Amino acid sequence: MKKFEIPLISIIIVTWNAKELLKNCLISLYNQTYKNFEIIVVDNASKDNTVQMIEREFPEVKLVRLNENKGFTGGNIEGLKKTKGEFIALLNNDAEASPQWLETLIKPMFEDEKVGICTSKVIIKGTNILDSAGSGLTTAFSGFKIGMGEKADLYNEKRYVLGGYACACLYRKKMLDEIGFFDEDFVFNHEDTDLDFRAFLSGWKCVYVPDAIVEHRVSATLGYMSAESVYYFSRNSEFVWIKNAPTRLMLKYLHHRILYEIASFGYFGIIHRQWKAFLRGKWDAIKFLPKMVKKREKIQTGIKILEKDFEDKLTYFVKYLKERLYGKNI
Repeated sequence: MKKFEIPLISIIIVTWNAKELLKNCLISLYNQTYKNFEIIVVDNASKDNTVQMIEREFPEVKLVRLNENKGFTGGNIEGLKKTKGEFIALLNNDAEASPQWLETLIKPMFEDEKVGICTSKVIIKGTNILDSAGSGLTTAFSGFKIGMGEKADLYNEKRYVLGGYACACLYRKKMLDEIGFFDEDFVFNHEDTDLDFRAFLSGWKCVYVPDAIVEHRVSATLGYMSAESVYYFSRNSEFVWIKNAPTRLMLKYLHHRILYEIASFGYFGIIHRQWKAFLRGKWDAIKFLPKMVKKREKIQTGIKILEKDFEDKLTYFVKYLKERLYGKNI
């Protein structure tokens, strides 16, 4: 790509009954220093006059009106169909981007054609506390947000990470054409972990861009620790490792996976008393097993990196668990 070219970025925002949050999100985009972008808002059958607000106040936005709520995953899939850009940015409706967000986020894409994902510094709204500096993966094949809960100033260095955080992330369209976008079966939660996993196994790189700053009202849309959120977390975490984990490493770290399941049930099922939602997620994961195994076959035959290179990027689960228990992160 020539340096003087200013490619089109297509920004997809999925929303549901969050009119005021969405309005602030859109205003932040119209203040961007990078001007060559289009906005696609996918409305998941909202009942709060979101559609009327967009049509009245943001007529330039491409509005995709769905007749049913297809979740974050399904909404983004529908939005992708309407994009024209060479790069695809995702932004949560409860997030607000700094003016330099797009301008800084796209730079690593120009520097290396194998960079398929650029992820933002996501800060909890109104604080200096980090929500995410990209995503990692443990030896239990569970995804986690790097730096979550720490001071944002500790993560000012650009670096390669295993994956991005779909709350505020940029994808190369060429990569998505090659490996696919979100898996529609996920609906909500872990869809970005699954995509990160597939991208890394296919040889694509992800860069954390600390100057691409976004403020996020964490869990403002779905609700913190709701039964629905726990259900999808529980179910989709099984989808991620069943689909993507190389067989030898799956067997090598099976004991880590078992420990992860026990710890997850203790946290969600006992501490937060969402055991019904958690166990329902596991039961439905079993129902989906034949479908996920079929998807696994395609992914495993398309791996383009050495297994050791992938294993070296994993965070030892016991280490991760200890750091979480003592209030630290990776």
